[in-house]
Amino acid sequence: MYASKTLLKVAVLLLGFSLSSYSTSAHAVEVPLTINAQQNSLNASVELSALVSFDISVQFENAVGLTPQNMTLEAHLLNLADPDILHRLPNSLLTTIPQAFPVLISISPDPAKGFAFSGAYTIEIYTKSLHYTEGTPLRLFHSHNNGTFADITTMTGSGSYRVRGNGGQFSDFIVLADLRDTNTIIQSKLARLQNIANNSQSLLAAGAYQVLSDAIDNVSIAMNSSNKGQALSALEHLIHLLEADNGTIYPDVWRSSNDLNNVRGNLISAATTLRFSLRIE
Repeated sequence: MYASKTLLKVAVLLLGFSLSSYSTSAHAVEVPLTINAQQNSLNASVELSALVSFDISVQFENAVGLTPQNMTLEAHLLNLADPDILHRLPNSLLTTIPQAFPVLISISPDPAKGFAFSGAYTIEIYTKSLHYTEGTPLRLFHSHNNGTFADITTMTGSGSYRVRGNGGQFSDFIVLADLRDTNTIIQSKLARLQNIANNSQSLLAAGAYQVLSDAIDNVSIAMNSSNKGQALSALEHLIHLLEADNGTIYPDVWRSSNDLNNVRGNLISAATTLRFSLRIE
């Protein structure tokens, strides 16, 4: 087993917790990062203040160039009224930053280095700053390239709060309290799944796109018929279809130069978080 540790710079933006504070002072904190290249994983423990800390882990299906020199992780304590964040939320009134954990996490592999991964990574965040309760609205959101944050949650649990998600590309992660109507959340996740498929059509063979489109249509038809069991069954079929591929049918590589579309990883992320929301409905 190969394991290496480095001191990874984590930028901590001390903007405070009040809605009116706009201090822009910042200082860097060095945090140990553990990378296990053989197990395709990275881990870090981050302490931003006496009250805000978390552990983060990322597990890849397969990765190349996974070294401390190739990875940058930044964490920021956010102002709850930061307009640069609020305009990226799905709904600035109903998706809100928790006061106890106003944290933005950014993972940015060096574009000049040779890092790449295939399929979907799994990311997990554990924090004692939040507490899990049954029915909690706390969810893990992801944004790529400063875009709108999207819910990628696949699991929430206790101890004190643990959340897991997956994805096919990097950038920013944030925990939000999502108070939107359940049906709105589910429909937005279905729309994301459909959009990823539609935007990937030019990268797929005609037959492969048709199979994918039909599988998503089966999910949509069942959901629109309020047949939850059938919708979950159709989703399981879609997820199995994607997980069984090795990149031959659905392109599945993302690299730090950000010039490849990880179709399979992005579809798996959208499908599995939709499954999560349907299961807890």
